[in-house]
Amino acid sequence: MPNEHTAFTPLPASAGFCAVIPGFLSPKECRQLIDESEARGFTGAGSDYPPSYRDNDRQVLDDPSLARTMMERLVPHAPAERLIDGEAWALHGVNERFRLCRYGPGQRFNLHQDGVHYRAAGLQSGLTFMVYLTDGSEFEGGDTLFYSAGPAGDALHGASSLIGRIRPRAGSLILFDHGLWHSGAVVTRGVKHILRSDVLYRRPAGDPSPLPHRPFQPGHAGYVWTLAQLGDGTLASGGRDAAIRLWQADGEAAGLLKGHRQSVLGLAPLPGGRLASVSRDRSLRLWDLASRDCTRVVDPAHDGAVLTVSALPDGGLATGGADAEIRLWTGQGDAVATLSGHQGWVWAVVPLGDDGLASASEDGSLRVWDRRSGQCLHALQGRAPLRDVVALPGGEGLVSADIDGNVFTWQRCDGVWSCTRTLRAHTAAVRRLRLLGNDRLASAGEDNRVCLWRLADPRLLAQSAHANFVTDVLRLPGGLLSCSYDGQIAMHGLDPAAGA
Repeated sequence: MPNEHTAFTPLPASAGFCAVIPGFLSPKECRQLIDESEARGFTGAGSDYPPSYRDNDRQVLDDPSLARTMMERLVPHAPAERLIDGEAWALHGVNERFRLCRYGPGQRFNLHQDGVHYRAAGLQSGLTFMVYLTDGSEFEGGDTLFYSAGPAGDALHGASSLIGRIRPRAGSLILFDHGLWHSGAVVTRGVKHILRSDVLYRRPAGDPSPLPHRPFQPGHAGYVWTLAQLGDGTLASGGRDAAIRLWQADGEAAGLLKGHRQSVLGLAPLPGGRLASVSRDRSLRLWDLASRDCTRVVDPAHDGAVLTVSALPDGGLATGGADAEIRLWTGQGDAVATLSGHQGWVWAVVPLGDDGLASASEDGSLRVWDRRSGQCLHALQGRAPLRDVVALPGGEGLVSADIDGNVFTWQRCDGVWSCTRTLRAHTAAVRRLRLLGNDRLASAGEDNRVCLWRLADPRLLAQSAHANFVTDVLRLPGGLLSCSYDGQIAMHGLDPAAGA
């Protein structure tokens, strides 16, 4: 039965760890945190998070003293150990990076899983830490809801179903596994405040069996977002730690590029041994790979996070951002033009033939542009927010992907574009598509899978998995390489020629 104080419906034991600790903070402490956060000022999440994900106001607070206080109170309540990578890791502390969130009428946090915070090798988060600062009597809606699976369900749990609900009570702490699917229901009246952080666990010191050397280690501290194949056979990766790491094809470290201040979200190899990168810090950077020097910084390149960068046939660049704009640049980083028309984040921009572009947006539309004139020639409306698009050889076809796990094939015939095929590729958002020849497609999804498809049927040829969202995938001679929110870059023995 639900507890009257916490209004907590216990989750099934099989779902994962979830606990509510009433009275973790006093009413006075909650009020003080709210007043201090309001005095600092909140910002909308729109420039850093897509509306299909969340639309609340937020702020980031780095406070080691507050983290120590939270840890002192947490010790009696948190599991002393968590099983991570098959080992018992010990409770270490509370992440000093706190996120304060404010939800007003109409705001919510859609169904999602929380990402693991990777501090260093052997130190990472094991639980989500969230304190309700506002009592549920002061607002309507805003419950924390837990589900058996993601938005579209999965093969293990079937259709997604509600398995737990928590009514916020001021001062109550909720601890739960990052992997639990959950949402913050829409607030319909009043204002809700929360304090969010992570519980950190450390791998036991002096472990007699140190981790063996693995390819692509030491990796990024946090999620890995993007991968790129460079012209000399090496690879590049970018992620949450704001670093760009260079790798040999066998996974040996080959260099490090540092300069971005926030997550690296896009990479594009350029002629002459150069690399373009874009970031959540709103900048575009150009790098000389031989010297490892940053040769040009455009800051800001967009009025919001820069989500994607693509090299164009004439040596120029195209970028897309959270400001709903597409911007064109010379290969040296000089602004050329801005293409406007999308009403939401531009997640992907790719060249289409010699003079065309295709773009995929949070507004659900796929747009085809004439790059020379800057005109939008076609606007193809999808069913849900889009995350990626790739161009088929010849410039007469496109493949797009949305947050519901669908992949769409589009063909142009006599100047008219039409959707010719729909593939249910994943049970959650598709993060990335990579075309492998004329009839092979690799996809990376938030259902933690990397998949290999034959487009003609379409048919699943092979699949593999990570421990968290798969964010990108590349083809290498030995198979498919992918990266993930689990902080790993991993090789999968998936043969792109399978099923020929």
